[in-house]
Amino acid sequence: MMRFAGLVAAAVFLMGCQQGNADAQMSDADREEVREIVRDYILENPEIIEEALIELQRRARAREMQATYDAVAAQSDAIYNDPRDPRVGPDDADVVIVEFMDYRCSYCRVAAQWVEAVRERHGDRVQFIFKEYPILGEDSLQAARAAIAALRQGENVYAPFHHAMVSSSGPLPDERIDQLARVSGVDVERMREDMEDPAIMDHINQVRSLGQVLGVSGTPFFIVDGTVVPGANEMALEEALNRALAAD
Repeated sequence: MMRFAGLVAAAVFLMGCQQGNADAQMSDADREEVREIVRDYILENPEIIEEALIELQRRARAREMQATYDAVAAQSDAIYNDPRDPRVGPDDADVVIVEFMDYRCSYCRVAAQWVEAVRERHGDRVQFIFKEYPILGEDSLQAARAAIAALRQGENVYAPFHHAMVSSSGPLPDERIDQLARVSGVDVERMREDMEDPAIMDHINQVRSLGQVLGVSGTPFFIVDGTVVPGANEMALEEALNRALAAD
């Protein structure tokens, strides 16, 4: 690899000389020789192509992640201070965790187990902000509307309903949503009336716009005290949470 890098550097140097010094121009034969050397090296060591592609992908991911962090910083107020968002945990918690989630998302169902475990372990030290981000069809949208409508009946009503829906497997037709709401202590009739309020769809659409700005392409998507963790990556979530708790 070092030899190949040296060959490329030499080729670049020679080409530079060609541009800057007419007396040192490469002949056609020189150029052809460099091409043959590089070609032969690649054919003898084809793994460098794979290495180069991996490095390109790594750099692309790094650029995307940096863009996400820049967007998180720019959108801090919308992320943390929207009074319409459901919250579980005290406002003076040591650590705030934001989750963009979809009730139909199987990975959100996995992540919900981690969320509940964190609440049990750390209690009032952690607050969760849930961003209703329905991206998996009409059932997802209806569930999000129902959850926000239930929030109007109090966070103590929303929390068990949220957990019931995100933990439920399979479709979420209206009948299933109503059933889960009822057993969670939600006034279903009132919920259905509130679901028709255009303000609820406005809220959901604004969360969708926020997600697009942040680059949220799937759910769940966590922001743990400023650290971005896409997906239900429990190890990364735990590391971010422990770091945040230790820093407090």
